[in-house]
Amino acid sequence: MNWLKMLIPVYIEIRSLYWVELEREMNADLVIIFEKIDADQYGYASILIEGFRHKWDGKKYPEWIENTYAQINRAQAMVDFLNC
Repeated sequence: MNWLKMLIPVYIEIRSLYWVELEREMNADLVIIFEKIDADQYGYASILIEGFRHKWDGKKYPEWIENTYAQINRAQAMVDFLNC
């Protein structure tokens, strides 16, 4: 009977296609920002961060997308630290 328990999923998460596509678009924006940071283009990265915040801020997202959105704070901290 224990082998049957291993086959039954305990946690199932359903994500709509709308939110999945929105997360992909957000990830694409983040990739560009982090590429500019890696290329030592901190001024351009700051501009992209402001554009990202303008585009994505102020909306209500599911928790798993908010975790993706939180990566912009990491990018901002990197720019602030490396730009000094």
